[in-house]
Amino acid sequence: MSKYLDIAEILKKEILNGLYDNTGKLPTEFEMVSRFGVSRQTIRQAISSLKNEGMVTQIQGSGTYVAKPGNSSKKNGTSSRTILVICSYISDYIFPSIIRGVEAELSKQGYKMNLAATGNKVEIERGILCNVLNDSSVEGIIVEGTKTGLPSPNISLFRKLHEHGIPMVFLHCSYPELSDSIVAGMDDYEGGRRAAQMLISGGCKKLGAFFKSDDRQGLLRYAGFVDGILENGLSIDSGLIRWYTTEDMNDSGLRIVSSQIKSFQDANVDCFVCYNDIIAVALLGEYDRQGLAAPRIMSFDNSYLCAAYDKRFYSLGHQKEALGRLAAQKITNMIEGKQEKSVFLDWLD
Repeated sequence: MSKYLDIAEILKKEILNGLYDNTGKLPTEFEMVSRFGVSRQTIRQAISSLKNEGMVTQIQGSGTYVAKPGNSSKKNGTSSRTILVICSYISDYIFPSIIRGVEAELSKQGYKMNLAATGNKVEIERGILCNVLNDSSVEGIIVEGTKTGLPSPNISLFRKLHEHGIPMVFLHCSYPELSDSIVAGMDDYEGGRRAAQMLISGGCKKLGAFFKSDDRQGLLRYAGFVDGILENGLSIDSGLIRWYTTEDMNDSGLRIVSSQIKSFQDANVDCFVCYNDIIAVALLGEYDRQGLAAPRIMSFDNSYLCAAYDKRFYSLGHQKEALGRLAAQKITNMIEGKQEKSVFLDWLD
């Protein structure tokens, strides 16, 4: 039997024997770590196991208490607890499918889902996290970090949530400061590497690229892209790699595209790797607007945009619904006290 289950059984017997009847409060994590000689994670798993049985409840900022009769969070084999899903844009072109996967899996496990969107703005993310710290109804969080490629002012809030025992699963990637976080994502490094290799194997010699700099996904795809070029014996030309941020986007696509076409033409660029389908469409549209033949373009996500443009660019497939289901499975496992690890899915050809 796992150590945390042994501890949960000891605490259960103590609860049933009335050991905590005076105050209803269990010892602190620190006290139980000292008593049982285990890690805080093991204690949290034990407490999570007791919560799942309706034996205890947690009050954020106060502690763990013996649950009052009738307050069990599980009745008749179903759960009434809530998972909060925080994403950048709920209506973004890949997120409806991810959310569909999350919702399907959570529903199967008896959980409810609430949605919040940050607009990829750290101040909105901060407000959402502060609300969670004051909302005891949230049992777990699935979160797409905001501008993970930049230093975040919200790291302390994520750490507070962890200290309060609220499980979290990050979508796509986490922050460097939270290196031990559980992540359900795509293998962005390998995706960038594969994109470069596929273009080179198709005869391309001069590769241009557009990557997003304020999200770690863009940094990882760039790292793989560069290694893919070097592994095939070509040299890197940093002048052909363009970076953009969230704020560089507008309703018609990428603001910086139109000013770049001439330099790419002059450099004889014969292909591009784009951060996602939105950028690929913006680039293709600018070539069309200037009456120029577009080079080969490779992108990521294989969204409806690829089909809408008659497959004029190739896009690696994002496992959207599978990723959503994976994140939901991980968060429910963590709530139940099970150990989890990060998983990064393969891009689809």
